Amino acid sequence: MRVGLTTSETPVREDRGSGTLLSLASALARTDSVEDVALAVRDVMHADLGASFVSVSLVDGPWLLTPALGQLDDDTEQRWLRLPLDLDTPAHRVARAGRRLVFDSLASLVAMFPHGRDAFERARLRSGVVLPMTISDGYRIGSVTFAWDVDRTLTEDEVVLVTAVTDATAQAARRAQLYRERRDVAHTLQAAMLPELPALPGLAVASRYLPWSTTDEQVGGDWYDAISPPDDGVLLVIGDVAGHDTEAAARMGRVRSMFRALAVDRPEEPPAALVSRLDHVLSALGDETLATLIVARLDPPGPTRRLWWTTAGHPPPVLVDAAGRSTVLVAEPDLPLGVAPGRPRHDHDIPWPPGATLVLYTDGLVERRGRDVGDGIVVLRAALERTHTEDVETLLGELVTEHVANSEDDCAVLAVRDVSATR
Repeated sequence: MRVGLTTSETPVREDRGSGTLLSLASALARTDSVEDVALAVRDVMHADLGASFVSVSLVDGPWLLTPALGQLDDDTEQRWLRLPLDLDTPAHRVARAGRRLVFDSLASLVAMFPHGRDAFERARLRSGVVLPMTISDGYRIGSVTFAWDVDRTLTEDEVVLVTAVTDATAQAARRAQLYRERRDVAHTLQAAMLPELPALPGLAVASRYLPWSTTDEQVGGDWYDAISPPDDGVLLVIGDVAGHDTEAAARMGRVRSMFRALAVDRPEEPPAALVSRLDHVLSALGDETLATLIVARLDPPGPTRRLWWTTAGHPPPVLVDAAGRSTVLVAEPDLPLGVAPGRPRHDHDIPWPPGATLVLYTDGLVERRGRDVGDGIVVLRAALERTHTEDVETLLGELVTEHVANSEDDCAVLAVRDVSATR
């Protein structure tokens, strides 16, 4: 029989409830995933109410997902991670029907779910409550289970408290779901924007892209591309659209798509003419994107092979010859895209050294807080000279590992190497 509360006991119970909710609010404020939310609720309920088992189950289409929380053996928790929503377990029934389920003994629980005895005994469920998680307008997103390993009846105050805990859990879990969905969309968007590099005769091409974002969306405005014209040369481009978010990624996608169309339409055009046309199209369409970029064209193989490039406010490429000597392709840069579309642009060219490697990059590779970009380029040259004998994939892997660890900007790198002499 439940014992009533005396007047002197009431403040103690209220203080405990307030303390539990404060502890939970503090723990949930530090969460950004459903798993983190479930762990925070488990820890608070273990500590404050002595619960022996806590689980958070979320509806995901036809499934009910229950993160593993280290309370049962691994095999059981792995099986419970993803189960069909139409199963008849306490968590499933409450998630579907939206009505709380209370039990004060193992016998009463087994009476409701005769086929669940083994699972209940493994989880040490002898008494407890399963509550629906609902958000605005009564929308159900799952259920929360609080259980104890002894027979007991929850007091009215405890029911009020676990209900409040469940409400807070529902809001935090939904926030985590939305955050994950937004991040997944951003990742999908970014992946769709990155090109598949073509196979080029006599050339090895490699790339790296490491987005940086304060929101962990992991998208940004850096981009690169490699296009194979009909003449067996190659057109390379790398650019940086201002911003570190999905809007920047969307703008980047438009710029990249426009450039590809222009380059395929007139494959014979020199780099400066392509960039001028791109700037004109963006202006004519009212697109106010501000971006820097470099376009480089490598002639087809031959004794007079040359490299041509134009710079629109972008850091200069680095060329490393077969002996490991690096050269920064410094030229007076033209203005970035979106600044003065009618301003003339200029091409630059040099002879292409057999066996050379050309590296294009965005400023996230060389720029650091408190360090001049020129000093960053010096460090980049030293790294390229040291690793020039590595294949381009390995070279870029070492390059971004060394230079991006402390970066606060997106970083894209594109490299092409002449391997015709080694074949």
